[in-house]
This record gives sequence, structure tokens and C-alpha cells, in this order.
Amino acid sequence: MHVSKRLRIVAILVACASVLAACGGSNSSTGGVLRLPNIGSTGSETMDPYDGNRFWPTINLVFDRLIGVDKDFRPIPELATKWVPNDDLTQWTLTLREGVKFHDGSDFDSADVVYSIKRMIDPGFDSPILAILGIITDVVAIDPLTVKLTLAIGEADLPALLADYRVLMTQEGSADSIGTAPIGTGPFKMQTLDPEGVTVLVANADYFLGAPKLSRIEMPNIADAEAAKQALMGGQVDLLLTIDAKGARLFDDSKKFTVQYISSGDWNAIDFSIDKKPFDDPRVRKALRIAVDRQALTDIVLGPNGGKPSCDTPVWSGDPYRWDGKCAQDIEGAKKLLAEAGYPNGIDIEIFTSDLEEHMVELVEAYQEQVKAAGIRVKLTMADASGYWDDVWMKEPAFVTSWGQRPAVQVLNEVFRSTAAWNETAMKDPAFDKMLDDARSTLNRDDRIEKYKAIQQYLFENSGAFIPYHKTFVRAMSTRVKGIDPIVIDAVRWEKISVG
Repeated sequence: MHVSKRLRIVAILVACASVLAACGGSNSSTGGVLRLPNIGSTGSETMDPYDGNRFWPTINLVFDRLIGVDKDFRPIPELATKWVPNDDLTQWTLTLREGVKFHDGSDFDSADVVYSIKRMIDPGFDSPILAILGIITDVVAIDPLTVKLTLAIGEADLPALLADYRVLMTQEGSADSIGTAPIGTGPFKMQTLDPEGVTVLVANADYFLGAPKLSRIEMPNIADAEAAKQALMGGQVDLLLTIDAKGARLFDDSKKFTVQYISSGDWNAIDFSIDKKPFDDPRVRKALRIAVDRQALTDIVLGPNGGKPSCDTPVWSGDPYRWDGKCAQDIEGAKKLLAEAGYPNGIDIEIFTSDLEEHMVELVEAYQEQVKAAGIRVKLTMADASGYWDDVWMKEPAFVTSWGQRPAVQVLNEVFRSTAAWNETAMKDPAFDKMLDDARSTLNRDDRIEKYKAIQQYLFENSGAFIPYHKTFVRAMSTRVKGIDPIVIDAVRWEKISVG
């Protein structure tokens, strides 16, 4: 660790300790306070859940979705208790839960749903959610507890789209205040919003799923993932929602720490922007992706049993729409493609990365070593963590990215549809967009599965995204933390967590 980084971490922890003492002492977590690190804040995060710079996971503590997910990522009731489509899947009627209150005591009803969804799909707002909910053409309040959604085309999996962790319900008319003074229906209320210092949330005793067991959640800003692990080891924080499998060995002491392993759809990618040379040539893009031994790379980057290889599909292994293609390393095939594209002597490329998150540097290092045999010479360029998402991501021709688990219908539209705000590889392919539309409106489930598999195979042949693996999700916490099942983050019930 660099000296400057170490000093920065020490300064942050000292500042956090001072704030925690002011809130009742650094040992206050024994009285029902969870200390959850906010890792790598830029200070510009907003509590507006529809903004691309939303403050995660804080938004999911303050707001609720219409539809949640269970441990298997299947839709379950949250603010909506029922959802029914018409025969061609172009209209869905949602029944809302009765008696839900916002943090200020006002009623949650259909007017808030109409307002929230209209903001999400407003082209002028340009929310990343537009890519997945843009098929909604109208939303109408039938009565205070009934909402009807009209879609441009049929969507068999609309409940899965509404279960996105950002599709959160906000108060009617709250656009101007929500970023800094959020009022939701969630299990916790915002007390202090300070992404660069310590954000503090307090329990919502009137939460509709039951009063939280915690009295407060304190979220100190910590520089990076490595510093967060050190903070857990040193007792400055109580819970790390995600760590890499290799880092789990730091928490082997079962008297002090609990470690959970969950197969997940979290992934890293090396993205090659297909609107920039040399990545505008599909032969180059495919050569860059088939030159890798994905199982070996997965083991190197994530550690043994740290993840499962992927053939450049963002769809995780537990999703019924997953395509399990074959993508063995093919050095000679990569050389041939490069030669056909005008690079008979190999190719030089530059990939930007950062130590902002676990695995982002290791991925490029492992990739760099593996593709040498195919004549692919990689220059690794380190970018500053504090400005990575603003200055590098979706700006440089080749860069590393990081995504959390999403259902197939959601992630394929959000990452690869031509009009998506987070279309990282700049893929503008009308044929692909048509495949997405055709799949989502197919009534027969078996036919729909085959169409989604074909979509993923098309990506393997044509896309600019090298997605080598899906991670085994590792969560580490103090043994004093109870009530978190070994499930994906989107399914965690925050009101059930306690600290003894």
C-alpha cells in the first residue's frame, strides 16, 4: 500500500471515530448500530435513485420497490401485492399494499407510483433506468391502490424489470429535494447525508414489513476495498457486503467473523469501444476475446472456487435464460482473425483500469499475460480511483468495468441496447435490438428461453465486451451481526439485521 493512501485511510478512520463518538461512542454498535462502509465515494453521489450517480446501497435503505426478489431472484411482493398482465402482455395492472406511509407520515398511493415511473422514463431526464423501462408508454392511477402500465410491446418479464434495485418509489413532486433530503417508505430514514464523511440513517419504526431491529446505520467513507477489509479486521466497521474470494482468508477466525459464499451474477469486463479503432473491426474484437483461457483466468483473478467462467454473456448461471456456450482458448484462431483484419504481426492495445474495486487490476494483468501468445500486446494504464467512473469509464477506447447481478431481460437491454445510457461498448446494432424486442414479447416461455440464448450467442460472436466470469459472492461480517441470510444483496431484508 502506498504511504499516501495509508495516511488517507488513517485520516478517514480517525474522522469516522470522532463522528461515531459524537453519536454515542465507538462501541455504540453493541446497542443496535451497524457500521457499513461507503467505499470510494467521490462526494458527488445523490440520493435520487433514478440518477446514474445514485448513492448505493443507501438508496435501498431509504426507498422500496414495487416488486422485490427472493433468494433465487424471483419476483415477490413489496409495495405492490399483485401484478396481472393482459393477454398480449402489453398492459399490466398492479395492486398496491394498503396502509404504507412515507417517512414524513404521508400516505403512499398510486399517485406516487405514477410520478416515480414517469420520472424514470422521461427521455429528458436520461436516467439509466430508461433502457429497461422505456417500453412503458403510459402509467395511470385507476384508484388510490391500483395502477395500470401500458407498454409499447409485450413484455413477459416486466415484474423482473420492476424488481431492479433502482426502480424505487418516491414521493409525488419530490424531484427538487430528493437528492439531498430523501423521504421514502423504506426501513431507514436519512439523518445525515455525507458521502465523503459519515452518512447516518435511523430506524423507521413504522416500516410496513416490521420495525427494524437496528436503531441506526452509520456509513463511513473508506478509500477502497482493501482499506475496507482492514477496517473490518480492526473493528472499525461491522459488515462488508462484497469481498473477493481470496480476501475471505483474512476472516478465518470464526469467533470474530462470519463469511458467506453465494453464487452470483456479479461480473467484471474489459470493454472495447466498437466505435473506435481498432475495435471497430469484429474480427479484432473476437480475436481479443478468444485468446483467453477463461477457467485459468477466473482462478487467477478470483481464486479457486471464486467464480464461474462466462462466454461473454452477462446473464448469470442461475437465470433460466442463460446460454451455456463453449469458448475454449483458441490462440491460432485469434492469430488468424488478426491477420485477416490487417495485423499479421499482432496488435498493440491499451487498457485502462484502477484499484477502485477488487479484481479490476488483476483482471488486466491476467489478461495481459494470457494473450501474449496470440501476438496481443497489452499496455496496462492505471487511472486514479477517485475519478475513474467520471473520467475513464465509457470514455477511453478500452477499460475495465464492474456490474452487479441483474435478470437477463434487464441486463441485456441496459448494457447492449443501442439507446441504453450505459451502453459501454457503444454497440449500435438494429438487428440486435430487434432480437431483444422479439424475445421479450414472446408468449411461450420455452420459445422465449431459446430466443434469449440466441441473443447471448450473437453477443459472443459480435460484441466488444470481454466478460470472462461471474463471481462467487463473498460477504464478511463481525459475528455480532445477525439476520443476513446468504443471499444476493438485492434480496437482503435490512429490517431483519441486528448487531449484538
